[in-house]
This record gives sequence, C-alpha cells and structure tokens, in this order.
Amino acid sequence: MTRTLILSFLLLVAWPARSQTSGVGVPAGGNDQAMIAPPPVSITGDSVAFTSESQRSNYLRGGISVEGSYSDNIFTSSPAEGDASYTITPDIAFDMARSRLRWDLRYSPGFTFYQRFSSEDQVNHDFSTNFQYELSPHVTLSLQDVLAKTPSFSSFLQPGTVGDGLNLGQAPSFLVVPPLVSTLSNSGSGQITYQFAPNAMMGVGGDSYELYFLGNSPLPGLSDSSVRGAQAFYSYRLGAKHYFGVHYNFEDMLAHSSGLETQVQSQTAFYTLYLGARTSFSLFGGAQYADTEGFGLPALIGWSPTEGGEFHLQGINNSLAISISRSISTGGGLQGAVKSSTGNISFRHQFTPHLTGSLQSTYSLNNVLQPAGGQIETRGHTLYLGGSLQRLIGPHFGVELGYNRVNQHYGSVGAISNNPNADRGWISISYQFARPLGR
Repeated sequence: MTRTLILSFLLLVAWPARSQTSGVGVPAGGNDQAMIAPPPVSITGDSVAFTSESQRSNYLRGGISVEGSYSDNIFTSSPAEGDASYTITPDIAFDMARSRLRWDLRYSPGFTFYQRFSSEDQVNHDFSTNFQYELSPHVTLSLQDVLAKTPSFSSFLQPGTVGDGLNLGQAPSFLVVPPLVSTLSNSGSGQITYQFAPNAMMGVGGDSYELYFLGNSPLPGLSDSSVRGAQAFYSYRLGAKHYFGVHYNFEDMLAHSSGLETQVQSQTAFYTLYLGARTSFSLFGGAQYADTEGFGLPALIGWSPTEGGEFHLQGINNSLAISISRSISTGGGLQGAVKSSTGNISFRHQFTPHLTGSLQSTYSLNNVLQPAGGQIETRGHTLYLGGSLQRLIGPHFGVELGYNRVNQHYGSVGAISNNPNADRGWISISYQFARPLGR
C-alpha cells in the first residue's frame, strides 16, 4: 500500500510536466539517441508481447473471464487427489503515455471454487503497476510493484515475461510448487538511470520481495521468505549496437522458518548486442560472495562464480525470450538461499489475426547453501512445461485452452516428498473491452 501511495503521488507531480525529448523508453540506437538500461540491469524484464500490443497506449481496459480447470494432484499426496475448479476473474487496467511519463496499472480480483474440496475455495487478488518518468532529459525514474494473492500452482510461472539471473529486481519464481495453498507475494523495485555522456550511463536501484504461505497447517520443508537488495551499474555504448558495463548487487535473503539469513554481494560484467530495435542478445559473468548465518549453525562464507545469458525477440507475429543463469538466489519457498542453475523459455506465435499460441518452460536445479534442521538431501529440481491456444471471437470475446505440468523432486521437503508431480488443464471464456483515454 505504501508503494502504491508513492506512485500515485509521483503521478500527480508528473502530470502537468512537458519535455522536448522523444519520450520514455526510447529504443537503443545510434549515438544521437538516448540510451536505455540494457536487459542485464533493467528492472522491466523481457516482454513477449507482439509489437502491435506493446505500442498501444492511453487506453482504459477491462473485462471478465470464466475458467474451468482440472488438476490431477492438488495436495501432492499419495494416492493423488484430483479436483475440478472454477474461477471468475474480472479485471480493470489502464496505460498512459505522455512526453515524459509512462504509467501502467492493473487490478484483477478472482473467485475460485472447488468441486470436491469446497473448503479450499478462495478469493484471489492480482495488482501490478509500472511507472516511468523522465526527471530531466537525461535522468529517468522507474518504479514497479506486483502484489498477488493466488493459489500456489497458478503462481509458479506467470506468462508475459522471462527474467534473467542477474536482474534480481523481478519477483523470483517459486522454486518449489507446494500443495494447494493460498500464497501472498509482493515484489517491488525502483531504479534511477542517468545518461551523463552521449554514450555513457549509470544507474542505482533497490528491490524487495516477500513470499508467504497462508495455509493454516505447516508445510514441512517450506518457508516464508524475504529479500532486500540494492544495485548500481555503469554502461557504455559503442556504436549503435554494443553495450558494455559492470554491475554491483547486494541482496539480503531471509528464510523465516529456519532463521537462515544469507547476504550476497555480486560483481559482474555484462555485454548486450542489439540486433534490432526489438531484438537483443546479452551475456554476463562474475563472482558472488555469500555469508550465511542462523539456526545455530556455524557461519558459511565463500566465493562462487555467476554467469548467464539471454536472447529476446519481439516481432509482429513471433515473440521469444530465452535465458539461462547460474547464481546464488533466494530459496523461493525452500529453507534458505540456494545455488541455482536455471533456464527459461517463453514463445508466442500469431497464426492468424484471431489465433495465437504460446509455449513456456523453465528448469531449475537448486542446492541449499546451508542445510537446516538435520536435512540430508539438499539438492532438488523443478521442471515446468506449459502451452495454450487463444482464439478471438469478434472484437470482445475470446476462448483459451491450455495445459501445464510440474515435475519436481526435493527429498528434504516433506510437503511434496510423497507425490510431487502435477498436471493441470483449463479452458476459459473471456470478454474484454478497451476505451481510449482523453479522446
């Protein structure tokens, strides 16, 4: 709520402002153009929206969707218990663009009802905002916040963006998909960038992330967690396509149930090649220093390498985001920070103006840094696969058919040790409208 009030105040301050620049979010280009924070240090992530979708602005949007789904293992128990659920989700959003201002705001409540296990019925909330404002022709402020109260399975991987291992400003994905339980997560980040020379930029920022499991019963092996961080970077542009830079990142990660706290300092170098205004390839590499304490265990300190890369293509009929990374990161539900090797891919294709398909997958191999509570097996993995087809019926109605699967193994997590894998299929019907603002 505090972040929301701050964003609203900044909007009121920025509303009457004007500028002679070309606007927020100028694409990377030649030496006569404004620079942007390249993907390894940007807090915005890689969108898989088509170019036509990302160019729309100054609209009020709304709608409602009705979804029916079936999950074959909602409690990760043995024998597996499956159930059908029905979700009603209204939503309202607007996006605004001015000469110095870009603001997106979305809120979507939801109501989920289960056919067999009605005691698991719940109310969901999903709020997100993204705010960019040019404080001067060369200084840009970016803020974003995502607050979600949702069932654990649907929270595992949200479509739309694929993050990389270096950018910890984004909400970390669940590393473990727990039994059906309501979860509350809140991710906030901010960044100020300053282009102090025609081809040189620096930036500073901060982020926070909270994850809570809201069930009445404890989940053995899982933990609520919090992350606080600060970052700084320097970037230099060579010609029209090449960005080089260095990045420093500090993160304080706390697993609540075990009390394990890990402080990580990362020093990395990065390179980004812009193959076009909406196509980029990035690499990063460096070292991390981690200090883990708590749970009455001796402090664990040491250095480890970190590296990764990503490719992003945003086109008219195809959008693709791929990322791989190896780094120390928050446990995402586990009882402490982990050494994580992760790969993500998200792809969308528009077959016709009315038919779109999407595929998503993520694989994460994780090793808990400091085992707590007598854990013997500290290594585990999670594999997510998903796909969907969306069909527009006229200007306002649409139908979506989708399927996803989670395959995971964590011997030290009692909540999922018996039967951790799950499949889920769904079909939804939606109504959407859009109204231009100020016209």
